[in-house]
Amino acid sequence: MSEHFPPVPVDDIVLVITHLQNDFWDPAGAGYAFTRDTLPYPDTRARIGAVIGACRAHGVPIIYHNETFRPGHPELAERRGGYLRGSGRVLGLPEHNMAVRGTWGAATLEAFKPRPGAPEFEIDNAKVDPFTCSEFETLLRNLNRHVLVLAGLATNFGIEMTARSASEREYGVVVLADCTDRLLGDYSEATLRVLLPYFGRVMESATFIQEISAP
Repeated sequence: MSEHFPPVPVDDIVLVITHLQNDFWDPAGAGYAFTRDTLPYPDTRARIGAVIGACRAHGVPIIYHNETFRPGHPELAERRGGYLRGSGRVLGLPEHNMAVRGTWGAATLEAFKPRPGAPEFEIDNAKVDPFTCSEFETLLRNLNRHVLVLAGLATNFGIEMTARSASEREYGVVVLADCTDRLLGDYSEATLRVLLPYFGRVMESATFIQEISAP
């Protein structure tokens, strides 16, 4: 599908980064292998950092959506005889004691934490879709921003589900294809190439930075 888009509307976007947490991105994290082996480029983390830097330079608000759980992962206790799945259960977050609120593993990477006094916010949520968290859409309304720029993990979970939910609620969507994973291999690649263009614009981070930096 080929669509023409005007330049990214810098005054109407909010950067939404999902799962930029120590457990998934730091080599010492319990879930680092999920990320390490599925990124499209060795410098994917640096590309996300460049996007964050550009957004900060141009006053774009940032929301860090972190999937976190109470100790013991009670949010994932129900299994419905195995029919209740979801990435947190399938990837064994309870078994590996991952993303527990208040721990180092659940926290946003230190290098990218929100700056005090800036329009940058962290949301803790036990789901991969931030729209299931009551704070998320409240923040969007109060920021008065209507186009979500998505980066982080995972293409077929946090990214895809956020794009779907945003579109259903009449928000615009941008997905930064080189700033998310390929956890499901060719299926993730096809999701970026075939499916996600139905919900918004899929683009590279360098083009995004160029457009929001243009005079």
